[in-house]
Amino acid sequence: MKYWIERWSLLRKNELISYPNEFPINDVYKTTCTHEELKSGFKELHEIFSHCYDDILNNSADMLLPIYNMNEYDYFSKEARTSREESFKYAKVFYVLGYSGELKPNGELCIRTDKLKEQCKTLKITNIGAFLNKLGNYGIITEGLVNGKIKSNSDIIISFPDNKSVITALYVLAVKANNTDRFKDFCRLNYKLLESDWDTALYGCGVDYVSDIFHSEQYRKTAKLIHDELMKRNYCYNFQDWNEGPQIRYYKNESDRNRNTNADFWLTSMDTEFRFYFRIKNINKVLEYIENCPESVINNFTVSDNGCANRISGKCASGISYQLCGSTVWRCGCCNPNFQVTPTEQDYIYYINAVEMAGNKKK
Repeated sequence: MKYWIERWSLLRKNELISYPNEFPINDVYKTTCTHEELKSGFKELHEIFSHCYDDILNNSADMLLPIYNMNEYDYFSKEARTSREESFKYAKVFYVLGYSGELKPNGELCIRTDKLKEQCKTLKITNIGAFLNKLGNYGIITEGLVNGKIKSNSDIIISFPDNKSVITALYVLAVKANNTDRFKDFCRLNYKLLESDWDTALYGCGVDYVSDIFHSEQYRKTAKLIHDELMKRNYCYNFQDWNEGPQIRYYKNESDRNRNTNADFWLTSMDTEFRFYFRIKNINKVLEYIENCPESVINNFTVSDNGCANRISGKCASGISYQLCGSTVWRCGCCNPNFQVTPTEQDYIYYINAVEMAGNKKK
């Protein structure tokens, strides 16, 4: 991988949500097509999104996206940030087409070009005509362009001749996501958009905010067990969003949550992989407990990290050092909680217990 756009576009592809063979579709959408037709269009649209990201990974410049070398520009550079935003470009194009158009009975979208231009400006999409031409590579046809560009005060027609249900699915998902402010769910083609009516989204308010992105059923099950256990222990939580994915942070009291500080646990999607972060301030208080945990748990506590610049300068106030199994272990805690693991349903409880037994005051 050479360019930042490739790194972020691969994540966009991986974030496409896995869907079951059968999933609920609200009856309100029967006004557009049958459930089976909508399901057919949804599945083919999923394939189109995936192929689009593959083409970006193979030739980003040909897909009209910027190419900034990862060896020349670091993670925090303007160029890396631009690439991260541009990785959403084709999802934005699909999105704006879907909710700007009027769906016709024959499965075509009729879009007023003035409205399209206005919406493209809002989403920072320039040269929309060039992107519409690119969509032809995936079977999506645009009629009404003049020399490859959209003409003011006119109409364009968007169609997918091989399966008219694709455009219907695009329309339904985009309008629903726009009505409920679920843009990223549209980008990820979350099938749960179809569960409720045009103006209602009842999901994504708990652990599924993160776990829906996991492709492993085992990850999803373990994440739910962790969330349910922390709820039983009266933790409260809020939602965060990193560049690498969403996360849920858990706090012992509402004042910490409201100030977004002192979270004991983070349940995160890190590039669609499950990571469970937790902070232990008084590690010596629980070393005996850890030594009697299963081997998988002990192993995670014997891994050191290099620490950050604060450790090198001797100014680190958040890192911890301890002795375990004959080794000296250092765990940085300046930017993130000291520990991160990928737990299983057999061992997650030990990490939660260790945090609670240690208490929240560093000694």
